Amino acid sequence: MDKRFLHNNEKFPEIERKKLIISIVLGVFYSFIFYSFLYLSREILRFFSTIDIEYDIYVLSDQEVNFYNLFFAYLSLIFTQSFCFSYWFGKTRRPFKKVNIQKSAIVNDQQFLNISFLLWFSRLAIVYALYIGIESTGYAFSFYPKYSYLFIICLIVLFLQTWVTIRRLYRRKALKWMLISASIISVLAFSYSRINLIDYQSINEMVLERNIAYKYKMELVEVNTWEKCPPSHIKNIHLVNQLSDSGKLQQPIHFLNANELSFNDLEMNIIHMSIEEPLHLYSLPYCYRLYVDKSIKMSFVNRLKKIMTNVGLPYVLCPIIPKNREHDQRYYPHSYFVWWLQNQELYKNIDLKQFELLSVSYVNDSIQMNNIVYATNDFYSEIKQQIEKHDNYLVAFSVDEDMAFADYIFVLDEFRRAVKSIRDKYAIKNYSKTCEMLESDEFEIVRNKIPSRLMEIDTCW
Repeated sequence: MDKRFLHNNEKFPEIERKKLIISIVLGVFYSFIFYSFLYLSREILRFFSTIDIEYDIYVLSDQEVNFYNLFFAYLSLIFTQSFCFSYWFGKTRRPFKKVNIQKSAIVNDQQFLNISFLLWFSRLAIVYALYIGIESTGYAFSFYPKYSYLFIICLIVLFLQTWVTIRRLYRRKALKWMLISASIISVLAFSYSRINLIDYQSINEMVLERNIAYKYKMELVEVNTWEKCPPSHIKNIHLVNQLSDSGKLQQPIHFLNANELSFNDLEMNIIHMSIEEPLHLYSLPYCYRLYVDKSIKMSFVNRLKKIMTNVGLPYVLCPIIPKNREHDQRYYPHSYFVWWLQNQELYKNIDLKQFELLSVSYVNDSIQMNNIVYATNDFYSEIKQQIEKHDNYLVAFSVDEDMAFADYIFVLDEFRRAVKSIRDKYAIKNYSKTCEMLESDEFEIVRNKIPSRLMEIDTCW
């Protein structure tokens, strides 16, 4: 009796030359098709990110693109290897022989692995796509580079899993084949990953060239107090800087829904819209989203504000960038500073002597309040102290025509932050929760107890 009768001497099945060539040709073809499918799926997902936001396509860095290309290439080649195993080990003679039963198990395992992984991967991809599409979180959560190890582990597990039943049958012999297989797959994967089926950089530029904020290098203001609102019946207005050949600022360019208009045409459009769809404070048929570069002078902004005030528009939404943000600024496409336009009209026919006036102006990168100059960093604490001290306060904010829009919003933002802080303190004391957690009737009590009183005095009107 052979001394090695207990060892498995099963040889790798002999494959006909024709069958081997067919499997290699079809395998390369299939792997490239599958790689192309995954590649295009990623680009389609990026394309759909432009639907809800104004041509703000989800941009991937070159490192991210190369990494995902490599992952797609490895994944497609491992699947191809699995299909080749099914092809080579299938259709055995004498199916009930022990060795052939094991070979049938190899085929079954390969098929089950392919189906189960595809189901799991497709579901995960759909969830991730919806997560990005609905919540616009592509810039908040990215697998690369922080979670890139998950993709690497996934590939290693998937590759080893294709060899499990083969290792049971061929023992140590399979280790050499695994090493050869891994080498071939790696070479082909790196080759595939260098193939960009679509010029993604040209797509990025083509889409972003239609993005007004990107094209004109618009810089939005940064604020502490902001709200997140979903877009609904939005009309977009852009005020962007225009540079002359000498580099000097000229009058800003106006856009209405991505169409460049002169100021007079923009005024006529706003008036025409207000006539067609009358405005009501609690049931606005539409809302304006006003993009303003932070360096635009208030003389230009207030011209537009005057028109909107005259047609009865109560407020506009100004897209901003939150201060102390956790994510990339592009994660906040629906974050706004609500700019109330009727501050002057509210106090037009009221005797101002009943109020403790706090005269505020922005001068030379500092804040002047009641003829006392404060550093901008100290304004929040000082205005908060004055509001707590005087129940009948009224902030009279002088808006100079040469003031930049960013400085104007800074004063409003710090004032709102102070009022919010005082209201939260009162709400916690009386209701043991902040204003965001209050019921509507409770918040009404807090708001009446601590009102927000600010009147703008526009020197450029």
